[in-house]
Amino acid sequence: MSVQNWYANQTPREQVIVALVAIVAVGALLYLLVFDPLTTGIAKRQSSIAAQQEDLQWMKQQAALLKRRGPNGTTRQPLNKPPYLLLDEAISVAKIKQPDRVTPDGGQGAKAQFSSVEFDKLLQVLGGLEQTYGLSVKTMNVSKKDEGLVSVRLSLEVDQ
Repeated sequence: MSVQNWYANQTPREQVIVALVAIVAVGALLYLLVFDPLTTGIAKRQSSIAAQQEDLQWMKQQAALLKRRGPNGTTRQPLNKPPYLLLDEAISVAKIKQPDRVTPDGGQGAKAQFSSVEFDKLLQVLGGLEQTYGLSVKTMNVSKKDEGLVSVRLSLEVDQ
């Protein structure tokens, strides 16, 4: 006996009940198989996006903190003088030969030229400037002069 024959053999009242049950069953299946997974997936994705945005914001804050810190974990000092003056002072403190020329390079940089300087001491000065103030070498041209002495042209800029 087919479903159609069985349905036709029912009384009109039972046919209405069977039709209503079938409609409710189809509606429940649509809800369980289509709408519920769709709304649950959207809610999960929205909460995932919100969590990722919070993580990104935290990472940006930590990156800003790291930029202000030197490699050894100390907080970098703010630039209280122009970079070319800081370079000149660091050279004086290190007691190495004064450069032939030190000039500003925009508001956040400096250029220097040495005809003859001790390479190791110059690197220590540049490393100290980077750790203390965030001044890093942008460009550097080095030519060997004598044993341990070099001719240097360099450009420094503040890390952004």
